[in-house]
Amino acid sequence: MPEADVARRGVAHTRRIASIQARWALLRLLFSAAVLLPLSVHFGQQIIDIFLPAFTLMFGWAADDFQLLRLAVDHEGADLVLRATVMWKHIMFLGPHVIYPDPRGTANASTLLAHALQGPLTAILAAIAWPTSQPVLHGSMVRWRERVLRTLFMLPLLGLLIMIDMPLVLAGELWHFTLDALAPDSFCALVSWKFFMQGGGRYALAMALAGLAVFLGRGASERLQLREASNRTGG
Repeated sequence: MPEADVARRGVAHTRRIASIQARWALLRLLFSAAVLLPLSVHFGQQIIDIFLPAFTLMFGWAADDFQLLRLAVDHEGADLVLRATVMWKHIMFLGPHVIYPDPRGTANASTLLAHALQGPLTAILAAIAWPTSQPVLHGSMVRWRERVLRTLFMLPLLGLLIMIDMPLVLAGELWHFTLDALAPDSFCALVSWKFFMQGGGRYALAMALAGLAVFLGRGASERLQLREASNRTGG
């Protein structure tokens, strides 16, 4: 029957387009990973150095009971780590304990430098691999415009992801040590955040932010298409 033939051809065409999109997505993912992973290893420390002043501000805001003495990239054996060295800023009451600030009493927490780039790399790779709204075989300029818009939305989201990761995880580590020793039954949001991020949360957030960038980029591209169509019609 003609209707059945048309339906079968439509299904076959849809599957073909989906297969092509999947292959292109895989190729983009593999190529991007082959380029970005070595670059992140080579330039990772320089990237984190750029963010250190912002990390310092975020740490001071989130963990204002600590006086941050030093926040820097450091060596721990063969590993590069981001280390925060602190002392108490004021008198603290934790359960039955009273803690007085003492310049001789410092503490430090560290996390692998590689952790700082795991979330952003995941988000970038996901955004690159994610197909555009236009089929691969059609609308080349529209697809490129959508990818450019996606990238523009991705940049501030990457900054947000970096800022809510390392400084807050380090603050959570310090509070974890403190509460484990002095008030083990206490709840601390920073400690919970630390466990969330270290338990895969940075990957989940990366995928969510990549999806948001894709959504925003697609919406902006479609609005531009409608405006262009309206201008052509009006002309």
